[in-house]
Amino acid sequence: MPQTSKGLVLIADAESSVRDVMHFYLRRAGYQVLQTADGHDVLIEMAKVQPDLILADLSLPGISGDHLCKIIKKNPDTRDLYIILMTRATDISENETTIEALNIGADDTIIKPLRGQELIARVDSAFRIISMQKEIKQRNRELTAYRESVQRDIKLAALLQLSLLPEAGAVGPYHYTHIYKPVGGIGGDIYAVSPLPYGGVAIMIADVSGHGVTASLISTMVKTSFENHIRTRGGPLIWAQCMNRDLARNTLEEQYATAFIARLDPTAGTISYVSAGHESAIYIADGLSGEPRHPTILNNACSPLGMDESMSFSEYTAPFTSGDRLILYTDGLVEAESSSNKILGSDGLLGFCSEMPSELEDAAALIFDQAQLFIDPNKFTDDITLLVIDHVAN
Repeated sequence: MPQTSKGLVLIADAESSVRDVMHFYLRRAGYQVLQTADGHDVLIEMAKVQPDLILADLSLPGISGDHLCKIIKKNPDTRDLYIILMTRATDISENETTIEALNIGADDTIIKPLRGQELIARVDSAFRIISMQKEIKQRNRELTAYRESVQRDIKLAALLQLSLLPEAGAVGPYHYTHIYKPVGGIGGDIYAVSPLPYGGVAIMIADVSGHGVTASLISTMVKTSFENHIRTRGGPLIWAQCMNRDLARNTLEEQYATAFIARLDPTAGTISYVSAGHESAIYIADGLSGEPRHPTILNNACSPLGMDESMSFSEYTAPFTSGDRLILYTDGLVEAESSSNKILGSDGLLGFCSEMPSELEDAAALIFDQAQLFIDPNKFTDDITLLVIDHVAN
C-alpha cells in the first residue's frame, strides 16, 4: 500500500543542486515535493495547485523571496500559506536575518548551507503548526455554521413569540395596546388579554427570570397555563394558585416568573387582581380625558410564581369604570438607568402618567419615549413590555 503523503512542499531556489538535496530529504521524510528556480514560476505553480508550505530562497531570481512573501501574504486567498525563507548568513547575523524575514511576513527562516536533519525538523515543525491552523479553521467554520443556525432559530422563535402576543385591539369595552422590546430579539416577557365565557375579560402580564431562549420557553408555558385555567370559573386567586403549581412542577428551582393576573368586570366596574411579585400596576381614574390626573399604584404584596408549590396569594379589587386607564409593565422599564446612575423607578413612571394624551397609542408611546429620554444615551438592558388598557364607554 503506498504511503500517504504528509503534505505538499514547493521548493524555490535557483541552485539545482540545493533543490535536489532538499527534494531527496523531503521525499524520504514522506512529503510531496515540487521544484521551481524562479519567483515567477512559484506564482504559476500556485495557480495550478496550492502547496502547504513554500521554501523560498531570499535571493530568488525573477521575484525575490522577500517580495514573493509579501505578494503571497497580501492575498486573502493565500495569506495563511506557510513560508520559510532561506538565506545565507554572510554580512549580517543569523538573528538579524530571522528578524528581517519575520518582519516581511515569513513564518520561519533557515540558514544555508542546509543540514538535512535541521531541514526536516523545521518542516515537520511547520506542518504541526499547519495542521493546528487547519483544525482551527475547521472548528471556526463549524462554529460559524452553528452560530448562524442558532441565529436562524432565534429569529424563528422571536417570530413565534410575537405571534403569541395579541395585537392591539378591543375586547368588549376594553381597548388595549402594547409596546414590546425584548433584549436580543427574544425574551421572557409575555401578556394575554382573553374574553371569559362566563363574563368579563382576563388579563395577564408576566416576566420570567433570565433572558433568551429558556426564558422565552417558560414565558410560553406561563401563557398556556393562564389560558388553560381561565376557562373554568374562578378568579385571579384561583388562576394564580394553579399557574404557580404548574410552574413549580415544571421548571428548575431557580426559575420563576412575576405576573399581574386580573379579571375585568364591566358590569361591576371593577378589576380583581393578584400581583405575584410583579411591578405595581398604575390606575388612572378618568385617564382617557387627557387632563392632568393623579395616577395611583395598585396594591402589590404577593410572591412570584414557581418558587414554591404551596405559596399563598392574595386577591384585591379596585374600581375600573368607563373612562379609566390601566398601565401594566415589566421591570425592564422602571429599572432602566440613566447616565448619571439614576433609576427611573415607579415614581418616575407615575410622573409620566400624570399627563397623558387621551389617544391610547399616543399614551403608550409617550411613556416609552419619556423612559428612553430619561436614560439617554444609555440603552435598555432588560426586556420591556408595556400594556395600556382603557375602559371605553359602550
